[in-house]
Amino acid sequence: MRFTALYGSELRRLTARRSVRWTVAVAVALVAVVVLINAARSTGTGFDDHTMYLRKLWLVGPDNVQETAALAVGTYLMILGVVLAATGIGGDYRAGTLGTVLTWEPRRIRLAVARLLAIGAVTVGVYLGVIGVFIGSWWLGSSVRGSNAGIGPDFWTNLAGLVGRSAVGVVLLAVITAGLALLTRGTVGALVVWFGYLVGVEGILGGRITGLRSSLLIENLAPFLQGRALRVRSATISEHGLVVSPGAGLVHVVVIAAVVVVAGVLVFRRRDVI
Repeated sequence: MRFTALYGSELRRLTARRSVRWTVAVAVALVAVVVLINAARSTGTGFDDHTMYLRKLWLVGPDNVQETAALAVGTYLMILGVVLAATGIGGDYRAGTLGTVLTWEPRRIRLAVARLLAIGAVTVGVYLGVIGVFIGSWWLGSSVRGSNAGIGPDFWTNLAGLVGRSAVGVVLLAVITAGLALLTRGTVGALVVWFGYLVGVEGILGGRITGLRSSLLIENLAPFLQGRALRVRSATISEHGLVVSPGAGLVHVVVIAAVVVVAGVLVFRRRDVI
């Protein structure tokens, strides 16, 4: 089978899953509820009420990011992408259908790569679709019930940059999760590893070992998503070496993703699927 046909088959298999469809439906519904509530509360009369401002989507100030609604929704969609990636790989292990797939495509590396690419495409597609609905409906709500004042000439450029960076973040977290699912042979195993890492390494060890924080995934992903250099949270003002730039953060996360994916593919190649 040609690789393009295999990739297309994996795309169709993944998009046909009820979990993907339900995830998209729930995400769109939650976005709609958030926008409708903000629009209903908005009076459009001043700064001290619940006015629905367009600039709340993403406003970059001279020293920091002042409004982050689009990033908050993007973070929520990254979590959904992690769940989709875990089920996309782990679902076949749970259902016991992976052996059947390997009977007509026995080359495991090709199959794993096709699945990883399909997972990346589906998760970024879900992100772009839902964030597009959110931004479009927020713009409509602020135009009708709120205010578009104070956005600046570079507002849409900055917002587009955020959406692009977040799309990259969605793909990276999804392929890391897919690699973990290949390693653990299941959806639950991948999610448990994520939970253990976030609580045990990012939370506990990162809070106790200052020098470790600059190597952690979230600490490197955050500067890239925001598009500005950030100081590691546990660092003091004198610790200039713990400032992470967007480029360095991206490279660090890509390296982590590559290591996890390669390990997962190699284990998948050699280990029995039963």
